[in-house]
Amino acid sequence: MYHGFCEQRRDDDPENLFVEVDRFEEQLRWLLGQGWAALDLDGYLAALADPSRRPRRSFLVTIDDGFTSVLHLAVPVLERVGVPALLYVPSDLAGSTASWLPRPADEPLLDPEELRHVHALPVVELGVHGADHRDLRGVGTAVLDHQVRRAHDVLADVVGEPLRSFAYPFGAHDAAARDAVAGAGYDVAFSVFDDAGPHAVSRVDVNATDTLASFRLKVQLPGYRTWWAALDRAPLVRRGVRAALTAVNSGRGIR
Repeated sequence: MYHGFCEQRRDDDPENLFVEVDRFEEQLRWLLGQGWAALDLDGYLAALADPSRRPRRSFLVTIDDGFTSVLHLAVPVLERVGVPALLYVPSDLAGSTASWLPRPADEPLLDPEELRHVHALPVVELGVHGADHRDLRGVGTAVLDHQVRRAHDVLADVVGEPLRSFAYPFGAHDAAARDAVAGAGYDVAFSVFDDAGPHAVSRVDVNATDTLASFRLKVQLPGYRTWWAALDRAPLVRRGVRAALTAVNSGRGIR
């Protein structure tokens, strides 16, 4: 799971959301070079329905939020390396800015014309990321309907066809949110750390602090998502772990 992209590491990114585009390409090329198969949504859904059809090592790239850097920086990489991606956008914020972020809150989001263009590309399929990037836990039925069903209809009208997948803002969900997403007809929905069936599938979080070494650990270490989620509750420890991973030689001991 990615968010935004940049050419050089940003000082105004306290959430570490913006991955240097050269690192993004390095990560994808490493996966392909190690024999991992890149899936699109059709391939992923087929594997979800019948795990025997899933390649032994495969991956699906997802990108949340719909920053303009996806179009300008990430898409050329995806086209160059031949890897598809799912892009999740909040319907009501198209052409606006990332108002949910403390900094950089003025980060631009793709507008409707850009969303149509991106969705038409062979390497990108659009998905729904709520309406306004609100946490969907503990909200009422009317709010869920707006964030799940109406958000879909708005984006489907933009791109001219139904959208098949959903990603929870902040990766946050509860039983009511999952039921709303399933009831709206989405084929799959993604969380971050918490798995709860096909309508809350966890993902590997890739961020600006990741070296190739830490990226390799994240995609290969059994139980990574469980212990990394636990580290979220101990930020000082997590920073120490990240510092240690950064110091690891990117090619040593991890194949």
